Amino acid sequence: MYKEVYKGEYDGVAVGRVVRNQNFTTSISYYHNEYQIQYIFDGERYFFSDGSCYRMVPGTITIIDKTKIPKTNIIGGSSHDRLLIEIKESFISPLCALLGIDIKEFFGSHHGVYQVSDNPCIQETVARIEELVRGKRDETTSGKIKLAVMEMFLRASEWEDNKIGKFDEIGIQPHIEKQRKVHQVADYIAENYDNIESVSALADQFYMSKAYLCRIFREVTNFTISEYINLYRIAASKEFLMKEEMSMAEIANRLGYDSLTYFERVFKKQMTVTPLQYRKSIVSKETRSK
Repeated sequence: MYKEVYKGEYDGVAVGRVVRNQNFTTSISYYHNEYQIQYIFDGERYFFSDGSCYRMVPGTITIIDKTKIPKTNIIGGSSHDRLLIEIKESFISPLCALLGIDIKEFFGSHHGVYQVSDNPCIQETVARIEELVRGKRDETTSGKIKLAVMEMFLRASEWEDNKIGKFDEIGIQPHIEKQRKVHQVADYIAENYDNIESVSALADQFYMSKAYLCRIFREVTNFTISEYINLYRIAASKEFLMKEEMSMAEIANRLGYDSLTYFERVFKKQMTVTPLQYRKSIVSKETRSK
């Protein structure tokens, strides 16, 4: 059974509550590879990060750094009822800056699972977010939800000592072994994204069939292998684009793309602008700063 209790998007902050009573591998979301906060009302999930497994139970809040999402997975548990908050950095950063919060530092240092059932302030904040999402929406709703999320950040010192320790992996070993295989492939991609010839060649290197590798990679990371490779290639391209002496064709070739047109299409899909437009924006910023 799957039930979507509510779901809404509020100018860069997406909020949704889902109830499931079966195992699953895919996620329901607005954004792709953004910061996340998850709160468990009932049931359990397992949080796999940095080679270890952590148990998410009622009253726990999970902080997920978007830079680690491609190698973080939420798996299993026979059922759960959870709140998911997804945060786009570009929309929330200005508000964070006003409050003296470094959003990258916050999610980087707090990535993990915390028990907050005994923290009345966090419980009240979760309840307030629920009330806002379920209530009648007006021009102030987005701002109020963002402020509620900021309150969670500002109160981190009250719950950061209640981090959940590593969970005994017995009983979910098949899940863990599958994820370790995928993480080996993911580590290889991170180091060799610019010279991977094909998915078939990648599968052969790890002694797996292409179909099996594609299936488990998507299950564990929620990315296709091509999407994952492109994450690293586009991240690297932004560094190259800062070097005006490099042509677009040279950058595409350096990244491992056979076609300049394909590189431009992938870049625009991820960044919403073309590589040339991105380069011009960098040059414009540098000119204004002088």
